[in-house]
Amino acid sequence: MDSEEIVVRFQDNIWQVRLGNRLLSGQPTQAAALSVAQAIAHAAADRGSRSRILICDLDGSSIEFSVIEPAKRRA
Repeated sequence: MDSEEIVVRFQDNIWQVRLGNRLLSGQPTQAAALSVAQAIAHAAADRGSRSRILICDLDGSSIEFSVIEPAKRRA
């Protein structure tokens, strides 16, 4: 199953939301960027893809969220 890693990090004076090398969004706060990342992850789950959100904090540490799995479909 495919898996997407969505990265939230502070760069160029803005909180960026990235998927691979693609900049998907720039937000003024970390909370706003996390909200965008969660929306992207849940949209990916609706399409059948797994997602993981990684937040790179200002001090260089990172926080990794649990994998967001697609919903199981009933037969």
